[in-house]
Amino acid sequence: MKDFFEKNKIPISIIVAALIIAGSIWLSNRSASTRPQSGSDRGLTPQQLPTTVEPLQEPTIRISYTEAPEHVGEYACVAGRVDHVYTSEKGTIFINFRPDYKTSPFGVVIFGSDAYKFPNPNQYEGKTVEITGLIKTYQGRPEIVLNDPGQIKIK
Repeated sequence: MKDFFEKNKIPISIIVAALIIAGSIWLSNRSASTRPQSGSDRGLTPQQLPTTVEPLQEPTIRISYTEAPEHVGEYACVAGRVDHVYTSEKGTIFINFRPDYKTSPFGVVIFGSDAYKFPNPNQYEGKTVEITGLIKTYQGRPEIVLNDPGQIKIK
């Protein structure tokens, strides 16, 4: 057995190196493919995913979360007390202002691809926050998608 390894040092070294390189490539591709993509919790196709990031700017209006339905399409600062924060299995974070998100007039979403920017989302529970961004609708409900920590402030 010792003779076998002595005679085949170079081929064995090449095989080991190839396995290490292949394993590194496989792991890097695996972590990228298993990372939640923006919109993945909603079953969106790539064509439906947002292609641009909203720039941070001063909101033109400041409103309560209950007024958000009247301001869809506007860049605003929306204030309210957070009831609870929910993180889905895919890593998408939902910040809810009422116990039942289905009856809430407004929601906040942080997609899994941006969740790393918000290391402690549960810190918002029970606090009054201001959310800044473009108010859009998803399935008829107004929401702001956060992709920068500067869009949320605890008051």
